Amino acid sequence: MINLKEYEQFKFRLAEIIRFASAIDYEHEKGSEQRWHDVLARLADDRFNVAVAGRFNRGKSTLMNALFGMERLPTGIVPLTSVITTVRYGTSERVLLDYEGNGLRGEASLDQLADYVTEKGNPGNRKRIRSAEIQLPAEILRRGFFFVDTPGLGSAIFENTATTERFIPEIDVLILVSGYESPLTEEEVRFLSRASSSVRAVFVVLNKHDTVSPEHRTDVIAYADRIIAEVLDEKARKPFS
Repeated sequence: MINLKEYEQFKFRLAEIIRFASAIDYEHEKGSEQRWHDVLARLADDRFNVAVAGRFNRGKSTLMNALFGMERLPTGIVPLTSVITTVRYGTSERVLLDYEGNGLRGEASLDQLADYVTEKGNPGNRKRIRSAEIQLPAEILRRGFFFVDTPGLGSAIFENTATTERFIPEIDVLILVSGYESPLTEEEVRFLSRASSSVRAVFVVLNKHDTVSPEHRTDVIAYADRIIAEVLDEKARKPFS
């Protein structure tokens, strides 16, 4: 068991290694400084990323709203833009916006969130939002959990999938949301396979159980269990219950 002092010393040494690696990387890949800055920020915040991913219109935002016990994330059938939306703890409700390229940060109200992170409010991400951070006084967020609502996989907006896949190295725990009506599509299985090699834990949620009969649910669960067994290490896998 590591004590607090040892932990702080370990963080300091790790930060020095990250700074050294970022200096080397910057010499070979211009524009990589933001990525290394994000890594250092995660280390300083004791940040634990819980990413919620899946095809668009799977109910990812609805699931997150249920976890927080408050309806704050926009929901609907229209895909989100290519914007990573993070939810963290805050004593008051607010939205912080990071813009691409210039390092500027703006602020908006929760009522304005859809104007920045949805395809309807921000088509093609014309407003050049790099990421949105929502702060909520939700109990589940108090212990350093950062829930990340990722752009939907497999939408007509190709950049949505690309943005979510680029986020894989920053994921600690993945919640992959699929659905009973079309379980574990090709895009979802491919993403699960890529992410499972680097994340600490994976949870697969089958949503919208009310769209199929009880008999069909049993067949879907068996199918999903078989697909997951093919992708994940059998020893690390637990079947659906």
